Amino acid sequence: MLLLYVEAPFAVCRTFTAGWYRPTATFLTPSAAYGLLLNLAGIEMRLREEEASYPTKAGVPATVTRSGLPAAKLALGASAVKLRRGRPVSLDEGEEPYPRVQTIYQQLHNYPVGSSGGERAEATFGNKYNISPVRREVLVGLRAVIALDSSPELEQRVRHGVEGASVSGRYGLPFLGDNSFLPDRIDLLDAPPATHWYERLASVGESVRPRASRLTVWIDRTDTSLTRSDLYAPTNSASSDIPPNAWTEINPP
Repeated sequence: MLLLYVEAPFAVCRTFTAGWYRPTATFLTPSAAYGLLLNLAGIEMRLREEEASYPTKAGVPATVTRSGLPAAKLALGASAVKLRRGRPVSLDEGEEPYPRVQTIYQQLHNYPVGSSGGERAEATFGNKYNISPVRREVLVGLRAVIALDSSPELEQRVRHGVEGASVSGRYGLPFLGDNSFLPDRIDLLDAPPATHWYERLASVGESVRPRASRLTVWIDRTDTSLTRSDLYAPTNSASSDIPPNAWTEINPP
């Protein structure tokens, strides 16, 4: 098993939505954590358009997930402490272990095709006339513990990625849902700190618990009916022991 501590000032875990209002899950999702681990391991999750197995039929999404990705079991939790040089540091007075959901507003513009929207051009005096305000949610102050139980090969590749060792096939920087949101730190842990572990409520026979939230486990951009999510909630008390129901299996097709 491999343990990671991830701290980031900003993060986002988009639900499968589009339009002017773009929400985020309230915590790091298993699907996002899995993608982060593959990035650290230097394993390309996307199928490139020039590859022979890339589908050629019309309507193929911009991002197609490749087959043969490694299976893994993940447990996620909100750390009840900050970690500095491997040592736990108490949170500030009034500070919660969970990230806060905040909102930013932006202008979204597009370039119309053909004559679409042309009747508005004169009124804007040469400015862009297809502009809409959009609302985007972000997570602020993420401190997550990720437990990975997988093959020795994958765990070793993730370890090498965190340590800065050369990993074949890796490019770019790790980010959390948006390539503008980089983590402040990703640390390897010898043992879990006190953590509020996110349990699947269906597994523990509960339907209501504070901070319950639906988190995506797997996203299929080719067939959204294959996208999986579960209802999770953090444990009421922090513990260094990982509950059995906190483990989520990811078995890519």
